[in-house]
Amino acid sequence: MNYRFTYLLLSILCLGHFLNADTKPNVIIIFTDDQGYQDLGCFGSPNIKTPHIDQMAKEGMRFTDFYSAASVCTPSRAALLTGCYPERVGNLGVLFPNRSQGLNPEETTIARMLKSAGYATACVGKWHLGHHKEFLPTSHGFDSYFGIPYSNDMGIDRNMKLAEKVVWRNEANEEKFRSSSGRGGGPPVMRGTEVIEWPADQNTLTKRYTEESIAFIKENKDQPFFLYLPHTMPHIPLFVTPEFEGKSDAGLYGDCIEEIDWGVGEILKTLKELKIDQNTLIVYTSDNGPWNLKGNNTDKVKGNMNRRIGGSAYPVKGYKFSKNEGGMRVPTVMRWPAKIPEGSACSEVAGTIDLLPTIAAISGACLPGKKIDGKSIVPLMEGAEGEKSPHEGYFYRTQGVRSGKWKLLGNNLYDLSEDIGESKNVAKENPEVLERLKNLLQAHKDELNQNRRPAGNVAGGASPSGKPVDWSKVKPGNVFSSYHAPKIAKKAFKISGTFEVTEKAENILVSHGGSSVGYCLYASGGKLIFAVAPGNKKIERVQVAIEPGKVKFAAGLDAKGHLFVQAGDGEVVKSEAGKQWITKTPQENLSIGFDEANPVDPKAPKGKLKGGLSNLKIESGK
Repeated sequence: MNYRFTYLLLSILCLGHFLNADTKPNVIIIFTDDQGYQDLGCFGSPNIKTPHIDQMAKEGMRFTDFYSAASVCTPSRAALLTGCYPERVGNLGVLFPNRSQGLNPEETTIARMLKSAGYATACVGKWHLGHHKEFLPTSHGFDSYFGIPYSNDMGIDRNMKLAEKVVWRNEANEEKFRSSSGRGGGPPVMRGTEVIEWPADQNTLTKRYTEESIAFIKENKDQPFFLYLPHTMPHIPLFVTPEFEGKSDAGLYGDCIEEIDWGVGEILKTLKELKIDQNTLIVYTSDNGPWNLKGNNTDKVKGNMNRRIGGSAYPVKGYKFSKNEGGMRVPTVMRWPAKIPEGSACSEVAGTIDLLPTIAAISGACLPGKKIDGKSIVPLMEGAEGEKSPHEGYFYRTQGVRSGKWKLLGNNLYDLSEDIGESKNVAKENPEVLERLKNLLQAHKDELNQNRRPAGNVAGGASPSGKPVDWSKVKPGNVFSSYHAPKIAKKAFKISGTFEVTEKAENILVSHGGSSVGYCLYASGGKLIFAVAPGNKKIERVQVAIEPGKVKFAAGLDAKGHLFVQAGDGEVVKSEAGKQWITKTPQENLSIGFDEANPVDPKAPKGKLKGGLSNLKIESGK
């Protein structure tokens, strides 16, 4: 199919919609980062006060079974903006400042769709879909952008474009910026495609995002507008203005949510003062569930009053990174007085992928000329009696599916109407349901494999994350998505190759994952060291001495779960403890010759390997 021709035809057919600009609703999407399912007053929080969002719920609708399309930052954002499951639009992993990938500029985002329908568009907040000019908001249909380009625990790309006048903080300057390794130091603040502040004053981000949003609303009050407000908080590290520090009963995390709620209140007040709130759709939701952190176990303790860092997913099970409900079911409130009945609730399955087609339906904008996965949920929003979810199956990436009350995850089947905490596998009692959901999931995977589209990749950068690993062409500097890396969760695997050892070899050969879950092979202090973070918050290591020269090596986990490492024809060194399986697939990408992000082993050297690595291969068992 010629998608360009199709898109042109659709644009012509939709031309009549441009004539009713005064009736088009304004659209605001507020997208928080790592907020737990329970962490709003209207969703049952016992110790976080959110009066303004609660008022939104009283004047609008709570969606109790609303899902993000991923349980981690980058793919969840790609899905929201494109109306597609992440696997369809490049299958991007978490992007870091040294990555060359981003959301493909050929994709149609909500902003691009609405811009073609006469809307003013702005992105204010955390972007995290690629920091290169080709991937920033202004290349995806947004008229303006203000915010940080990725998560607030990341650093910078020293090649980023600087504004003529930059606010340097904490004794920073251009020389330090240009010589930075990219790790640490904090993220930059950008306007458009330029860095205007480094490091970001994170204590004021929520306040500044609110002020920027209000300025945009006032400037565009006389025309339809789309504001995308992806907040940086409550992603860790946590920051608030002094006015909100210590204000909540849920520690710094609660302070962050309460400041965001204040911002929602300011936006609502502005809309009412401008007399445009009746015809403005506001969607409040989160990108995924909360971090699983110490003092944050709320699966069994309702509203743990002692939590200080992360949020609560109670009463659902799981956290960020997981495919359990707590990882992907998110608190969602929608308000649009002209259409949404006040004080209502919807328990039908819907998700962020549905926002693009829904907004197309209410604005008269044309849908993309490419396949999308989302469905219009206008009937659900309007509270139509007896209306059901438009999804026969809503997918938890490619690991699970929900259909009505049933959820399949792996080989487990849950009845969420009776068991919201996913505690009882009822597969044996419901073989027909099990078979139907397995067929749904397999058909979904098969269709994605046939119709996936590539991620964007700047010229000369690392290997595209959308391509499987071709070991015959691998070289230092390559990065591959975790999705296409060898599957090593609870499996034996082997890394092998040849490394040219210098007198002072301090190099990472391979790294996949981060300090929570992953593995890393590196040379340091005259030794070849294999380190594993199996998922139990410990780092396990084995090592063997190496001499200068070309050395064949092997490392990995054997069939009994022992770490092993070997240099040349020497003895294979194994760990004493067996069954050191890596418990789940690492979310971070596979990087060759360096560690692109959060290091698996804090003792591993930094920097990139320059040459000296050949015949690299990673093989995993079944």
